[in-house]
Amino acid sequence: MTFFTRCGFLALVAVLLSLSSQAIAEELPDRGYRWFEVEVLVFRYTDVENADPEQFPKQVVPFNAAASRDLLNDRLQLNLTGFINALPLCEGTRGWVPALRQQMLSPRLLLDEYASFSADSLACRRLPHLPLVASWYEGQQEILSDTLHAVPVTISGRKTGTREELLQAEIPFTVHIDNFRFRQLRQNFERRRDTEVLLHTAWMQPVFNQNVGRKIRLFAGENLSEQFDYAGFPIENTAREELMQSLQLARNAQETTNEDVFASIDFVFNAIDNNEFAFADYRNAENDLPVRPIQQPAGTPENVWEFDGLLDIYLIGNYLHINTDFSLREVITLNPAVRTPEEQLQDFISESDNSLEFLRAYPLRQLRRVISHQTHYFDHPNFGVVIEIRRTPLSARR
Repeated sequence: MTFFTRCGFLALVAVLLSLSSQAIAEELPDRGYRWFEVEVLVFRYTDVENADPEQFPKQVVPFNAAASRDLLNDRLQLNLTGFINALPLCEGTRGWVPALRQQMLSPRLLLDEYASFSADSLACRRLPHLPLVASWYEGQQEILSDTLHAVPVTISGRKTGTREELLQAEIPFTVHIDNFRFRQLRQNFERRRDTEVLLHTAWMQPVFNQNVGRKIRLFAGENLSEQFDYAGFPIENTAREELMQSLQLARNAQETTNEDVFASIDFVFNAIDNNEFAFADYRNAENDLPVRPIQQPAGTPENVWEFDGLLDIYLIGNYLHINTDFSLREVITLNPAVRTPEEQLQDFISESDNSLEFLRAYPLRQLRRVISHQTHYFDHPNFGVVIEIRRTPLSARR
């Protein structure tokens, strides 16, 4: 076969494949969904002044993540459940009736189960109700961790958003990085000293009328769940840590003598005479201090991300609308002003400033009517979000 004959044959095959793909796309049912491509770039300012000109409230208001659609976790987390279930059963695996397991398996027998485990049994699977399985697999944090510690800046998919892919899709999906149009803009932000890019992603989604489609959840940056709860307060000490602190306080109280008490009194009087200490009026304290909620509302996100929130894109007639509910979290130091005279004395004697690290949330909630193929910038003193909605072959009303 000559070179030109071979080229002609390959060209013919390519044409036939293209026609076949087009024929398949035409055979797929069109449900009338209006698909659009959305690209988002999130960045934060790194040199924000401590002043808070807009006086954002310190109390954190969570959003409802239960009704949202998460595009990122499927691209970020590794699911090995199918792989584990496909492993052969380990030799000597015995099944126990789950309801009787606790009574039939003595502590000694449980220890024997663990002692018999070796690296050779890694490539086999025990029955799910045996004691070793759940505890051992869940302990492999590097393999089956449910917690992401950070999100990569760029998140993309494999699809490009062809007509066939849109007709086959049931839910929104991330697109290939070749579809990204903010790459130059992202590089510009990365070159600046006062900005840090947190997230750059793009996806295809059907857009419906208001209150019909699900909101898209986006998160980025560092996972702060191990340090703070969602309300922004530091994670409380464990029961063991609380017990050790109580024991230490009890020891200190026993070791305190009358001489120490009188010395503390003289220390305070001398400080007052030298204008080094004065009682603050706690009755007129600041009321903007956050309050730890007894219980978080239903749908509060499990993880605490540096950037998190919802993006709602919908249609009113033929007009696109963007409604943002984002928050940027930042660690600040609170100095509670509500301190009784006894507490103020104790702080002064122990040289404690009573400060508290708090994970503040800076909200960005804006509603805007937009035009497709235009770049829209949502500004905030602490961060910014750039969004562009682009039409696809299935964007028109049908």
